Amino acid sequence: MDAENLKKLLDACFTAKHVIETMPELPKGMKPRHIHVLDQISMAWEERKECRVSDVSEGLNTTMPSITRLVQELETMGMLEKYPDGEDKRVTLLRLTPRGEDCVRKYVYDFQREWAEKLSFVPNARVRETIELIRCLDETMPGR
Repeated sequence: MDAENLKKLLDACFTAKHVIETMPELPKGMKPRHIHVLDQISMAWEERKECRVSDVSEGLNTTMPSITRLVQELETMGMLEKYPDGEDKRVTLLRLTPRGEDCVRKYVYDFQREWAEKLSFVPNARVRETIELIRCLDETMPGR
């Protein structure tokens, strides 16, 4: 890749950030990051029927303290609940409340399905290439 194309790619990343920031209005007090946490909890439940804070942290490639803060905020909003593991009471598990499930359905599943339909002309191979390119950018970021 040459410097001119890298500049165009970084400009496109800026546009992508803007797209994410201008997604549909969320419920009062919620941020896109909250939706990502709810989605991770939902996916963990689909796969394993349980979710720990560390599962969310790993899934979002984010530090435990930042996820813990977001989990506390979501619990206060009534989007999720924490409860002790049945086998190891030292472990705290997370599950979505009906309100949290509604948020995931509306802001993840329904929204993404509708948007994907509008982008049905884009080949999946092109999407996978774009994802790989963004991961490569992240991995080669100077100063990391």
